Amino acid sequence: MIYKRKIKSMNKVLSFSNYNKLFEADENTSSKAAAQIVDLFFQAYGTIVTKIGDYKEAIDDLLSVAEEKDTTKKGKIMAQMIDKVAKKAKPEYKDAVGSLIQAAKKIQEVYDDLISTEEGKASLEEINKAIYRQILAKQKGLTDAAKEMKVEESISYGYLYEKNTFDDERNGLIGKIKPLYAEVVQQAKNATSDSIKNKSVEIAKKLKGIYDIVGDTKKFEAMKRKERLATIEKANADYEKLVIELNDARKKELLKIGLDKKVTSVLDEIIKLINSATEKITEVDTKAAEDAANKKEEEGKEEEKEEKEEKNYEDIKSGTVDKNNLSSKGKNVEQIKAFQEAFSSLYPAEKIKADGLYGKNTEKAVLKAATTIGGLIGEDLAKDTESGKKLTAKLQSAIESFIENKDKIKDLIGTGSASEDKSDNK
Repeated sequence: MIYKRKIKSMNKVLSFSNYNKLFEADENTSSKAAAQIVDLFFQAYGTIVTKIGDYKEAIDDLLSVAEEKDTTKKGKIMAQMIDKVAKKAKPEYKDAVGSLIQAAKKIQEVYDDLISTEEGKASLEEINKAIYRQILAKQKGLTDAAKEMKVEESISYGYLYEKNTFDDERNGLIGKIKPLYAEVVQQAKNATSDSIKNKSVEIAKKLKGIYDIVGDTKKFEAMKRKERLATIEKANADYEKLVIELNDARKKELLKIGLDKKVTSVLDEIIKLINSATEKITEVDTKAAEDAANKKEEEGKEEEKEEKEEKNYEDIKSGTVDKNNLSSKGKNVEQIKAFQEAFSSLYPAEKIKADGLYGKNTEKAVLKAATTIGGLIGEDLAKDTESGKKLTAKLQSAIESFIENKDKIKDLIGTGSASEDKSDNK
């Protein structure tokens, strides 16, 4: 039998052993129409499968169409595969899902109409071969596209987040580019008309151009936030335009191959439904990018505000110099207390009471912290503390930064050896 399959790395793949023979087969109007139907099936399927998430059954779904022995059932299988992935798509794509479920029904309808014609009935073997080779080419195209188009991973996700690189939105865009790229690359090689081949080459180059911009993490990070957002939005719009251009070329081709008017009419309806779904997906993806940008911008403003608040320190004199700082009602109680808590966190064995009073024990703590941290960062922080009698703004800022990295520096600062509860409340 000419149709074979083999197991490779636990995943089924179509056999390439009879590839050339399949393409040498004579093509009539019905087999050409079947190839067009498979193209539209693949496009409808690829449009929504990327909106599921981590979906690993795409190749198996394609094989279920190719390996169905009964040619009359292939239209039904194609519709089932679109329904299957459409129902798994994320809720925000429900409007696009509705269009594609309609397209799935139309694909089954037009396929059944095709094989019910006199020529269709007489051409079941040619139709079967046409579908098989189309799926074969698409499987290879998907594999090649997956290798060629991948997102670079960043070492630091936090860094990506702070720089507003819109990582999720980029991945989503590249995810939907892949199936269309796979489609046009294989059509550039195997389409039955020169017009489709030429249009496919043109679209493949443009898709690769989009990928080269959004798929390069370093280049993308180099852009300013607004430029990144504009790039994502433009890429989504360009993708949508390319889908419509490809389908317009298909419409023209349908008129040339002389299909039955009913078949041509339904294929045109399918194209419109796919175009509509693509537009709806683009709307959702563009809004997601804008929302992400706005959210990150607000978070950036909040972080900037917090940074300014953190840096709003004042020099505080010891209570042995300014008696107000030995009073529980003094204006600097909270800042003194914050230092005492931070010191005790860094030096648990030399913990001092966090009472907000700046006495001799706190003076010693100020001097020790300034000497230790100053030595680590290469600055003489101790000098400005006047032997611990001044809790400087610079030391407060430095100790705040160090407290955030306590686990990383605890071996450097030591654990101290004094008593556990030293109070300045004298």
